[in-house]
Amino acid sequence: MNLEQSVEFVLDECKKKGLRHFDLVGAESKEVGIELFKKRVSNTELSNSRGIGIRLIENSRPGYSYSERLSEDALSQMVEDALAQSKVSDVLDVDLPGPAELPNVTIRSYEESLESLGFDWLKSTGEKLDDLAWSAGSQIENVPYSYAGKTWSRFILANSNGLYHTEKSNLVSAGVALVASDGKSKKMGGYSRSGLDLERIQPELIVSTATERSIALLGAEPVVSGSYPIVLSNRISPQIFGMFSSPFSADGVQKGLSRLEGKLGTKIASPILNVFCDPHVSDYPGSRLLDAEGVLTRKKAVIQDGMLQTYLYNLESAKKAGVAPTGNAVRSYGGRVGTSFNNYVVPKGKETLEELLGRYPECIYVLKLEGGSGCSAVSGEISIGVQGFYYKNGKPVHPVDRITMNLNFFDLLLSIEGISNEYNDSYSSVKIPDVLIREANIAG
Repeated sequence: MNLEQSVEFVLDECKKKGLRHFDLVGAESKEVGIELFKKRVSNTELSNSRGIGIRLIENSRPGYSYSERLSEDALSQMVEDALAQSKVSDVLDVDLPGPAELPNVTIRSYEESLESLGFDWLKSTGEKLDDLAWSAGSQIENVPYSYAGKTWSRFILANSNGLYHTEKSNLVSAGVALVASDGKSKKMGGYSRSGLDLERIQPELIVSTATERSIALLGAEPVVSGSYPIVLSNRISPQIFGMFSSPFSADGVQKGLSRLEGKLGTKIASPILNVFCDPHVSDYPGSRLLDAEGVLTRKKAVIQDGMLQTYLYNLESAKKAGVAPTGNAVRSYGGRVGTSFNNYVVPKGKETLEELLGRYPECIYVLKLEGGSGCSAVSGEISIGVQGFYYKNGKPVHPVDRITMNLNFFDLLLSIEGISNEYNDSYSSVKIPDVLIREANIAG
């Protein structure tokens, strides 16, 4: 059976068994990509996934199960397994939504024209990147990989109240990694582009940007340990803020896993910081009209002028708190319901990056992170290796590496003193401009 037929079969099976409260998600995805090394295809990736997951609530107790085999026997057994689990699970108090009129909002997540791109396009794009990369200059000594790929996915949500919603998405991507050397040191720089518009895949731009990034940090040296103002580049700020998105989830708050517990309506950040969860932005991959439980999504201020306005709720956490769900439920067919931002957006500021870098007599401009094992979303602690530039009086003095940035994310929020007027050009659901932080401890 195909995915739609399988969903219909499970719906019928639940009705035959007299089940009155259930929802299910069906999903499938396809990914194809190639990597090249020295003008030869070094790796071809072809992956497909498909499955259905069910959550049923019997006698106020939930049962979960899923199947990646879409035969009638396998799907019937999936329902039986969920029923068996519901007999031993804890009580779950949720009210499943029914069908709702979708807002008149254009969310572009799928481009039909991309479907015609085949292996020939992937190979020719990868070869073009590879050719350009190997001839990028005398300081480029290696090209670990060039790649091109495309993905396609579809999601179906249905429940016992008559809700049935389907959506699909796709994108193309391409990128390259380069190793530059000055005879004394080596640095690797990479750059990729992805999205729904084929015009974004510009091999010349991709290679030139990767080349600049690899060469820029050659000759890097540490700085003297101490406290420095730092500017998180718009390449890095989405990574840092993304690492610490879970404290805004009501799930974590209710489980005692968030330092934002009890902070609603209080100041948690600099007054210049605003954070929005905005699921209705066209061409952002996190945009949705419905969340994974069928609740209508909406734009909401999470932080406004430094004040915490709301947590992010799914049906269960909202019922516990006695509030309306915010439309932030997430779920894969093989997992349980969680909560997350749709699109995590910090509005652009009015200052240029150059103005932020010149605000203090000296600062460190962070361009690259090295791992994330020293970061904890629960405590907020950040201890991570970084690379970038040491600036003095608004001018770059030398690149820096072998330094560790130490601070706490919740202190970082309060220490924000500037936000630039530019986003990174990545196809991402996390959009944060360059951010000036008053101080961070740097171990050199």
